[in-house]
Amino acid sequence: MNAFFATTCFLIAIAPQAEASIFSVKPKTSFYSAPYASAATRLRLPEVRVHIPPINDNRGFCEFKLIYKIADRSNSALPKTAWARCVSIDQLIPSQPKHDGSMS
Repeated sequence: MNAFFATTCFLIAIAPQAEASIFSVKPKTSFYSAPYASAATRLRLPEVRVHIPPINDNRGFCEFKLIYKIADRSNSALPKTAWARCVSIDQLIPSQPKHDGSMS
């Protein structure tokens, strides 16, 4: 039994971590600083994409990690996360293949 437990712990430890996927959001999606829609919490953001799975889920609102376009990434005034309706995600953004530097 101890060998089984030790082997299971070892396999869990070396298993690759699940990777987040990046999705676009539906047109006219609004983002908020809190998990509810109000004029006071609405954020004015440039075009963003979001990491899935969300960080938090609260009664139909999800807190997403935001991915900005390269031109906006240096703006420290933009929030790292924001809330939107969980149904706001649109399409999966294909990941770029990782290159190991070799020419095959």
